[in-house]
Amino acid sequence: MSGKVVYVALQQFCETDERPRQLLMEAGFEVRQNTFGRRLRRAEMPEVLREADAVLAGVEPYDAELVHALPRLQCISRCGVGTDSIDLEAARRRGIAVYATPDEVTEPVAQLTVALMLALARHLPQHLDAARAGRWEKRTGVLLSEWTIGLIGFGRIGRSVERYLRPFGPRILAADPALRPGDTPETVKPVELAALLAQAEMVSLHASRPSDAGPLLGRRELAAMKRGSYFVNTARGHLVDEAALVDVLQSGHLAGAAIDVFTEEPYAGPLARLPQVLCTPHVASLTRGSRAAMERRCAQNVVEWVLSRPCPSQQS
Repeated sequence: MSGKVVYVALQQFCETDERPRQLLMEAGFEVRQNTFGRRLRRAEMPEVLREADAVLAGVEPYDAELVHALPRLQCISRCGVGTDSIDLEAARRRGIAVYATPDEVTEPVAQLTVALMLALARHLPQHLDAARAGRWEKRTGVLLSEWTIGLIGFGRIGRSVERYLRPFGPRILAADPALRPGDTPETVKPVELAALLAQAEMVSLHASRPSDAGPLLGRRELAAMKRGSYFVNTARGHLVDEAALVDVLQSGHLAGAAIDVFTEEPYAGPLARLPQVLCTPHVASLTRGSRAAMERRCAQNVVEWVLSRPCPSQQS
């Protein structure tokens, strides 16, 4: 183990709990950390990760070219649920182990999703905008039980969102190509994506898709949404055509949106300036308890990977 390096690409690490770093150091790693104060940029990653045997990864891209340019890299431990920023086939060919922390992000992401839905239902973005401008404006809100809510993607997080929504009493639709008959509870109606977009007053995105596959919701899909409906994205920024989203919001086709994830982050584009849009800076999984649990699991995945490998004396 002597001489192995783990690079922590995460912008936040061990802010409330030092145990993840201690786990790595006790396993014999030299721990190096992202000091940029932002997400790593693709152009700087070959140099930054050049000496890393393992990386604690965020959502920065690990494409095939990068994977093959890092001969020392043997383990990518993703602090989060998705691995769509990693070329898994390229990693497999190189023999790089890839891990994620899906269980630790489920509840915090689901809770923020429902909070954003409630905020849109009661026009909180517009009320906040008016109050800051010194205007006393009252807008009539909506009970969630008055809505049909469509969940695009019905995996861990989509199912957790549905459980949180159930007491509010909305009609819930789910579109997910992986669903099979009997996969959903009686409270959820499985439908095709087109039917969900046409029927739902609130659409919430919980799918996964490689960034190079293009947006799941492009201009055509957004235009197919019910007029006056709302949109929430706590999944991935690249799943939505952001320019098209701006257009349908500005035209009034969509009444509002709440966005936690963006194609480019930090985000400073037009969505942040629309009064009917609530933007949060990619914080869906960022609670004290969940973040500490994610980091511990992320570090533990690297340690377990090391322990699973034969000692040099056993490799001959």
